[in-house]
Amino acid sequence: MIRTSYLRVYQPLSQFSESERAAWAGHCEEVEQDEPTLVRKWLLGRALPDAEPVGAATDGAFVREVDGTTYVCPWRTRLRMLAGLLAFRTSVPEEVADAFVPEAEARRAAAELAALGEDEPAVRSHILHANWHVPLRWFVAFDETERILTEDKGGLRIRYETTMDAARARLGRAVDVLEGSWIDEDITGYVKELAGWFAEFPDDCLVELDYSSVARDFDDEDLLEDHSSKEVWACLDALAAGDVVRSGRIFGQLTERWNVARSREVVN
Repeated sequence: MIRTSYLRVYQPLSQFSESERAAWAGHCEEVEQDEPTLVRKWLLGRALPDAEPVGAATDGAFVREVDGTTYVCPWRTRLRMLAGLLAFRTSVPEEVADAFVPEAEARRAAAELAALGEDEPAVRSHILHANWHVPLRWFVAFDETERILTEDKGGLRIRYETTMDAARARLGRAVDVLEGSWIDEDITGYVKELAGWFAEFPDDCLVELDYSSVARDFDDEDLLEDHSSKEVWACLDALAAGDVVRSGRIFGQLTERWNVARSREVVN
């Protein structure tokens, strides 16, 4: 089982097409997506499953009701799978990539993504995921007061929830701080990339960071003491104040903690 965390954008249901609204009727936020079944089908056959239209009834969505407004985070399973397999192919040596993603299938995936972009330009992925850890840049979008501890059949987990306006404002401030500091340009680039993804959505969306199954790699005590968003902003505030020593110390502690979690990726 690959431990995975998620960053999700929930958009008002009224902004989607009638066919998609009908397909998602009856879904609820507690229903977890069974992506591994679809992914295993492709990995074992080394060929993409047959395509289905966007918003097909077999694909679902997470649904939230907030202050009388229904918000939806579509799974967009196939869209994410296509983008993911192309990203995987470019991240490993060619001889390894061919064993999992043959060149012919990669071309087919690229062509399908291009066609989708032309036919339905408004369709985009509402979900980012990370294996074995939570990327530090995700925490920039949230405040400590938005941290939520929940418990399900898998045990304790951490979630953050905020508005799109708040998330964008925090990312903008973080970029200003980073651009005026000694921080590596790659780190600034990652935060800008996240801000660019948020910019694709309407202003009245909600944003959620969910540790999901990554939380299972931590003891309950560790989760109770985990305040990563607070620490990320303490690091940025110290950087803005010119306290490089304090900022470096906090950043080092954060990266060490999450690198330990991410090291399980190598083991697996």
